[in-house]
Amino acid sequence: MRVPRRRPRTHSGAGPARGRRVGFESAVAPGPQTFSSMPAAFTGRHRPTGDLDDFPGESHWQRRLAAIDDHMDRHTSLPERLGDRGYATAGFSPNPWTSTASGFDRGFDHFLDLNGGADSGWLRAAADRVPGIDDSSKPVQLVLDMLTGRSFFTSWEGYYDRIRAVREQLSEPYFLWVFLLDTHYPFLPGRAHRTEQSLRGMLTSTIRSERAMRGNAETMPESARESMERSYRDCVRSVDTFLDRLRSDLAGDDPAFIVHSDHGESFGDHGNYGHHHRELYRENVHVPYVVDDGRRSADVSDPVSLASIPDVALSIAREGTFDPSAVTTDAAVATSECGTNRAIRDRWFSYVEHGDERALYALPDEETSRHRDYPERCAQSRARLDRFERHRTETERIKRATTALARRGVV
Repeated sequence: MRVPRRRPRTHSGAGPARGRRVGFESAVAPGPQTFSSMPAAFTGRHRPTGDLDDFPGESHWQRRLAAIDDHMDRHTSLPERLGDRGYATAGFSPNPWTSTASGFDRGFDHFLDLNGGADSGWLRAAADRVPGIDDSSKPVQLVLDMLTGRSFFTSWEGYYDRIRAVREQLSEPYFLWVFLLDTHYPFLPGRAHRTEQSLRGMLTSTIRSERAMRGNAETMPESARESMERSYRDCVRSVDTFLDRLRSDLAGDDPAFIVHSDHGESFGDHGNYGHHHRELYRENVHVPYVVDDGRRSADVSDPVSLASIPDVALSIAREGTFDPSAVTTDAAVATSECGTNRAIRDRWFSYVEHGDERALYALPDEETSRHRDYPERCAQSRARLDRFERHRTETERIKRATTALARRGVV
């Protein structure tokens, strides 16, 4: 994201930033998956864990969207708060978990939802006429998105001109939020960015790695892993190009940037690939989080949660800068969406729970558990996770009750 020096503005994307910056070394957010961490990054509030049976929808996918929409409806989001301060707001998202269906368009004056829509309507209509094909099923939707270059198959080059056009319509100060999926699996870099990978290698590695990236690590051949990593590095270079171009095109606005990811990917780490395995190791929860306000230059070693993003952005909007130490914490908590996996990390240790299994790692090593050497540290970590969960549950209960009373006109 990016927020102002003299005239506050903000952008959010993914990838590394250059120039004067504050780097959060250990940015940890609840849930390594997009649908868990992005609501916290927008509202500053962690979404409750647990099953989704209380939310409407015939499929698990639909209930997830409903749960996120419920969270976004009950908490004031960053674009809403900046809009109240007089900011013009615009958002771009190809991600279904940060779409109109999940309530992420709230607070935006302009919101381009690149997850389906009119551009692919003709193909979906054709599929609907084919006997035996359910165009509402997730597998069919993914195939249609691949054929039309939408959702997880969207490249920033396909909508960059629209970003520029919308920017020209925005009055100052403005908030511009852009979600990139280029570094998200299936890692399909455009021709201009294929430095290490060929077109044939890219497509072949995608096909050969699909099962492993969806949670079947034993199906990943070594040659496919190496090829996939080449594609991934090319995708990172693509995002670098996006940031370079955007910084250049917006230089006259004197903007401030906040650049962050919402989850990491495993590439064989701990026997896992991707992020669907719900593990909470460093490779999934320690993500890029860089703030460039044009004033400070510092590295922050203490953990920081993505839930701090709204406070950072609003601080820059009010004062033109922010204090990095104000958003750090001595330990950051991460949880999987279902709540079965929990972790807490500080500068020295990482405590991880996977169901009934417990592990304590002396960082940076996350291979050898030291739980037998530090039983008190394990007990303290577990107690802190329990307090965090109780606090979040109670806060959520109060928020729900207050919202219900407000809607009835009682408060």
